[in-house]
Amino acid sequence: MTALGAVLPGSGLLLSGRRIIGGLLLFSFVALVVGAAAFIYVKGPTAAALYLGVRPNLLTALVVAGVVGLVVLAASVIHTAVVNWPSRPQTGKRVLATLFTTLLVVGLIAPAAPAVQYVMIHRDLVGTLFTDSHGRGTEGASPIGSGEDAWRDVPRLNVMLIGSDAYPGRPGIRTDSMIVASIDTRSGDSVLFGVPRNLQNVPLGPSNPLSQIYPEGYNCGRKCLMNEVWNEGDTHKDLFPGDPMPGMTATRLALSEVLGLGIDYGVVIDIQGFSALVDAMGGVDVNVRERIPIGGKVENGRIVPGSINGWIEAGPQHLNGYQAMWFSRSRATTDDFDRMARQRCMVGALVNQVNPGTMLDRYPELAKVAKDHVYTDVPPQHLGAWAELVSRMQQGKIRSLPFTDKIVKVGNPDYDRIRDVVQNAISPQPTEGTPAPSTPTSTSSRTPAEVPSTPTSTSSPSSTGPKQGLVNVKDAC
Repeated sequence: MTALGAVLPGSGLLLSGRRIIGGLLLFSFVALVVGAAAFIYVKGPTAAALYLGVRPNLLTALVVAGVVGLVVLAASVIHTAVVNWPSRPQTGKRVLATLFTTLLVVGLIAPAAPAVQYVMIHRDLVGTLFTDSHGRGTEGASPIGSGEDAWRDVPRLNVMLIGSDAYPGRPGIRTDSMIVASIDTRSGDSVLFGVPRNLQNVPLGPSNPLSQIYPEGYNCGRKCLMNEVWNEGDTHKDLFPGDPMPGMTATRLALSEVLGLGIDYGVVIDIQGFSALVDAMGGVDVNVRERIPIGGKVENGRIVPGSINGWIEAGPQHLNGYQAMWFSRSRATTDDFDRMARQRCMVGALVNQVNPGTMLDRYPELAKVAKDHVYTDVPPQHLGAWAELVSRMQQGKIRSLPFTDKIVKVGNPDYDRIRDVVQNAISPQPTEGTPAPSTPTSTSSRTPAEVPSTPTSTSSPSSTGPKQGLVNVKDAC
């Protein structure tokens, strides 16, 4: 009866003659299980978890209620044991009953400790990472609604993803990895546009305060590259009054002009954070197409002797955080475009290995990385809408298109062509036999640029060359 009462709360008391209290406990337990099952069935497991995850106060209330419920359950188990207690002089049975009941109670209450720990970690992360004090830093952000379809008036959402080279001992921030994720909020399909760090003649646009200093765009030769826009914003922060992140705002507005996309949110992670993230995920499996140096300093076109500290060998490799960082940013023996392709490969590899069970087990480490190394301007009131969007993205496709030298000349970029390529990449895919749509963003009458894609013929690309064009991010390696 005691064991039955632990598995099906109230049943042991009910069968032991305590009908009122046993029936009440059993009814409450069944109602709770049915309600939870209905909630998960209607929303789906992932959406249900996200719904709670972005509502830390509700999650905390449920955990408190759960702890109280466990205490009540433990008390009912003890009461069931007392009701069915062995009579004297069966001392041995009493000892066994006491031990058995104690183990049952401990087994019921023990899981509460890690649950409470996870919730407190999660509350701290959400409260630190998502805060209104960050400020948006953009004009004309998409109006997100509320309720069941918060994205009803926002057909497409664009998010800037920045990897910075900030670390102790190096002044300033250079945005060595710049990706804009454009998400179809209906289907969840996404395209990741990789922007070269060394783009020149960067258009700023009238809404960018830096245009007061550079009215013709960020154009001063090889010193004015796309990855220096952040530092320009920080240097001229007086042009961004009240903005806590002028560098981020300047970069966002510049990328918006480059791609012809209004950017709604920004997310930044630094080098150490990326390395720690990969370690927290247990490393990453990558197919390395060519030998990559760890370290390496180039001066006057030559690698400085002794500056390379090791190598990542070609072939399938399991990389730790440090190795993954160098795989993603090394260019001593290659170039910026090859590095962009490897960054795309790294994104695909990480997406491929995300397993909810494994990630939950590693959540404390992942949360610490996010808290210490990630910055975003997503406000807390938008998290509910984001939970809905992430559910859709789980069902959609994630494709990637880096603007390599096959598409753009960084020294003299054709920004109209870049914007045309972007629009064609995010346009709805045509059905068989239907011409591909074209939506140029410029006012020129020329034919929009075709989206480059990886050849689909039987002749495979070079075993060492990175894939080019628009491809599924899971196949980027």
